[in-house]
Amino acid sequence: MVAAPAIVRTHNNGLIHQKLVQEHYQQFKDPETILAEESKKKPCLRFSNGECNFGGVCRFSHYTAEQLQTLREYVASKNIPKDVIFPSFEELFHKLLDERSNRPQDNNENTIMYDDNGVTHVFPWTYNGVLDSYGDNLPPSVKRMKIEDFFGAKIESWG
Repeated sequence: MVAAPAIVRTHNNGLIHQKLVQEHYQQFKDPETILAEESKKKPCLRFSNGECNFGGVCRFSHYTAEQLQTLREYVASKNIPKDVIFPSFEELFHKLLDERSNRPQDNNENTIMYDDNGVTHVFPWTYNGVLDSYGDNLPPSVKRMKIEDFFGAKIESWG
């Protein structure tokens, strides 16, 4: 049995067919297109209550604010140029040392540590002497380092 063109047209214009076609093609859309379309829409109140029957043909967005934000972040991270070369740790360290050597040295006792063997360790940062007035009430990450702090330290791997 062959369907008449008028019946096919009516079927193709029907809500259920439109909904199924929209849901089918939604899976092939790229994130940029989805974000552009969904950002223009207001949130669907019926969908948030579980009552929206329109599905893919609903004129309101079925994405939550968190989902849209995640999509924005994904699209932004996807659009980072691939030819950007990030500096290595060594390059950053040498740049820091160069910047440090070009600054006037006014407070060397805050950047140098001596061990029992007389070996000098120069830090690429400056310690704020005001923090010494707090004594032992500071967290370990803020206290001034002493060579004794490293006795017995077992650093096997980073990370």
